[in-house]
Amino acid sequence: MKKLFFVFIALIAFSLNSKADIAPAEQINYSFKFEGVNPLKILPAHSEQLQCEDNQCLSPKPLGRFGIQKLECEEAACHAVSYEFAPYQKLIIQFEDGSVRESAVFKTPAGRKNSIQITVTPDALKASAANSETAPDKLPKSYILLSMLFVFFIEISAAAIFIFMNKLPAGVIFCFSVLNAVTIPLNWFVLSNYFQSDGILWLTAFLIEFALLSLFFRKKSIYTELFGLTLFANVAGYSSGMILSFIMTFF
Repeated sequence: MKKLFFVFIALIAFSLNSKADIAPAEQINYSFKFEGVNPLKILPAHSEQLQCEDNQCLSPKPLGRFGIQKLECEEAACHAVSYEFAPYQKLIIQFEDGSVRESAVFKTPAGRKNSIQITVTPDALKASAANSETAPDKLPKSYILLSMLFVFFIEISAAAIFIFMNKLPAGVIFCFSVLNAVTIPLNWFVLSNYFQSDGILWLTAFLIEFALLSLFFRKKSIYTELFGLTLFANVAGYSSGMILSFIMTFF
């Protein structure tokens, strides 16, 4: 009965949250070059990025400022961060001479960190993909640390509850804590550079933790309990990312 209860709660949590901070937010770095026009400084306060669901951008929505999600511009460059970019984007930039130029709708590049080259012409902006390796990571270090610690705390707390309710060996919580201390940074700093899908990152962490726990406690023959523990704790951690994202919108 207890196991069914935990699985039920886990499934509810999983179904209610489709995006979580178990990996860095998506970023686009915009660099500018001028063609047929003298270089101009960007006016950040009057520049914006529109999110589009289709290549015609029939229902554009501003990227907006929610926590870390925003478009920030300097005099000669811009950087956008989003919890999840829409499939297509459009850039509107105002320059120091008062002119406003818009780009055509362009497809959001794949990957979490990307670079876009913006060519400024006399009448418009032209967007083209640049080398993604040059895209800097401009997420605040405090946000990265907070996100990882938050998910770690939730997962260990959920694991402790599951272990107590199911009377599993005390050593399980120690092993699970060590594994989490490895899989969370692994997702953030390594795997997220290759996989954009949070689902893949979540599944990778789940499989690594379950496989190693099963190996460590193979003599106990508690594979079903370890599967339930890993599932429950990882779903709790995955879901907590959405809570953190929501909290961050107030800052």
